[in-house]
Amino acid sequence: MRIQKRYQVPFPPETVYAAWVSSDTVIPPATAMDIDPVIGGRYVLIMKSPEFEARNEGTFIAVEPGKHIRYTWEWNGDGEVSEIDVRFLPAADGATVELEHSGFTRAESLETHDNGWDSYVAGLTRFIGEKLQN
Repeated sequence: MRIQKRYQVPFPPETVYAAWVSSDTVIPPATAMDIDPVIGGRYVLIMKSPEFEARNEGTFIAVEPGKHIRYTWEWNGDGEVSEIDVRFLPAADGATVELEHSGFTRAESLETHDNGWDSYVAGLTRFIGEKLQN
C-alpha cells in the first residue's frame, strides 16, 4: 500500500528541499529533529508533550541536493518500516513537491500518514514563509 501526493509550494525547490532536510525545521507536533541528509545518514524526529511521546527514525537511501531524497520511515518502533520518496520540481510559482510513501502493511497506518502529510506540508510552507520574513 502506498500514498502518492503532489503539492504546490510558493518557494523555489532548493528552498523547500533545504527546509525538508534541516534539523532546524521543527513542524508541530514534532518538538525536535536530528537529520544527517547524506546516503546512509540517519534522522530522528521526536514528539514530546505531557500527554504523548513518540519517535520516528530512518536512513537516507538517495540524496540529490535540491532535487530528490528517499529515506526509510519507522514510526515509534512499530516494526512497520516504510519508504518515502520526495522530488522537488521547479514550477511557475515556486515548486511542485511529489511525494510517494510506500510499504504500508496496515490500512490504519496508511490513513494516518495520508492525513499527516497534508498537515506536514502546510506546516512546512508556514515555516518557510515565516523564516523568509525574519
